[in-house]
Amino acid sequence: MGTTDDFAGTSRAIYEQWEKAMGTWWDQVLESPQFLSGLGKNLEAQAQARGAFTKAMDEGLANMHLPTRTDLTRVARIATLLEEKVLAVEDLLLQMGDTMADLQKEVVQARIEAAEARIESREQLAALQARLDALEGNSPKTPSRSRSRKKTTATTEEA
Repeated sequence: MGTTDDFAGTSRAIYEQWEKAMGTWWDQVLESPQFLSGLGKNLEAQAQARGAFTKAMDEGLANMHLPTRTDLTRVARIATLLEEKVLAVEDLLLQMGDTMADLQKEVVQARIEAAEARIESREQLAALQARLDALEGNSPKTPSRSRSRKKTTATTEEA
């Protein structure tokens, strides 16, 4: 068993030395001006090739009367803007609906309060009428609603 442990330890040590050496080498490579220059030229060439390919593809699609990638991008942007506007209008409509519901509740509440006030006023008027009838000596069962002002002033003058 001792040789297996020695082999595992030796393998680990060799791997760690290799990893350290590779890390140092890659650091030197990545910091090298020649490597960075070559990498930049490669990226530039790829960008030019991609641009030429895109231009050729757009021209081919245009010749076949098909929409290009630029056209589709523009249409997608317009659709997105329209969707945002529709959502804004929907939000406004929902807000207006909520406001209308609140106003309707307030109107109903105001009508209820007005009806309650009228009922209370009628009850107060009936109570006053009953007191007036009692003071005049009339029976409360025969309300005299057709009393004119002249008759009332004449009655008060007699008293």
